[in-house]
Amino acid sequence: MDARCSTVELWDGAHALLHADEVFAVYDMVFGDHPDIAEWRRELYDEHAGRDGFRLAVARDGEPIVGFAWGYLGERGQYWSDWVVRELPPEVTEEWVGGHFEVVELAVLDEHRRHGLGRRLHDVLLDGVPSDRALLSTDNADSPAVRLYVSHGWTTLGLLSPDVQVMGLRLSAAG
Repeated sequence: MDARCSTVELWDGAHALLHADEVFAVYDMVFGDHPDIAEWRRELYDEHAGRDGFRLAVARDGEPIVGFAWGYLGERGQYWSDWVVRELPPEVTEEWVGGHFEVVELAVLDEHRRHGLGRRLHDVLLDGVPSDRALLSTDNADSPAVRLYVSHGWTTLGLLSPDVQVMGLRLSAAG
């Protein structure tokens, strides 16, 4: 499926909560790391949807959701931000952590990959965010996700673990 055949919408937290079942269906097919929707909502989605600056970019091919990306304004005192502060050098974290836009997830169903849909979700998610920098964590350097991020100007800032890197993007340079 060509990305041009899919529509991409941007939703706020309230709208995202109304469509949690649809988002979970894609999340589960792509990541499959939560045993059920109740746990996923309790431990991840509902908490994130309630954070300041939450936004969810959703791709539809007709009616079903075929991909999404979400994030929110990250602050110290949040689990992931504090993990980054513990693991990366202070000169990095002082500049990057707190008031950043945190890209939490980007997922596209297998049959819709490699047609630019991930790029569109990325761009819609980050367009107009109220921060001058964004952070995310991702896996090894040769994954398609990392290639997508590098092509958009993201750079590696450090490692959270041997298999997880933190990447940063100056939003004024995005696009």
